[in-house]
Amino acid sequence: MSDNSKVPLPNLDNEPMPLREPENTMHRAVLLTTGPEIGVDGIMTPDGARLDQARGGAVAHAALAAEQMTRSLVGRTVADVERDLILETLKHCLGNRTHAANTLGISIRTLRNKLNEYSADGVPVPPPHGGEVRGAA
Repeated sequence: MSDNSKVPLPNLDNEPMPLREPENTMHRAVLLTTGPEIGVDGIMTPDGARLDQARGGAVAHAALAAEQMTRSLVGRTVADVERDLILETLKHCLGNRTHAANTLGISIRTLRNKLNEYSADGVPVPPPHGGEVRGAA
């Protein structure tokens, strides 16, 4: 990180920040930087504002995100939500079943059984370590 980017975070009016937001912010900065260092202009909030220019509103942003998430769950079965969570987590873990199982708090055996079930139902299952997608009909 460049010296000018190593500054204290701005005061966001004592509004709590979602736990994973700082980690996600740094991941974005690493992916989007073009030079050998991450400058202050490369550290952005999820809405695209520079972190050093961020203003309050974190609570409003979190409330809006929570409301959108809740609306996306209403009317769906628990099995559908579970399937989507497992598949998205697996995708996030780049197909690594062990890491996905640990992230989800389930055993690798349970994860494998669920993935076999989804595959048998014709649901595309992300491959382990870049193999072919299973279950696509």
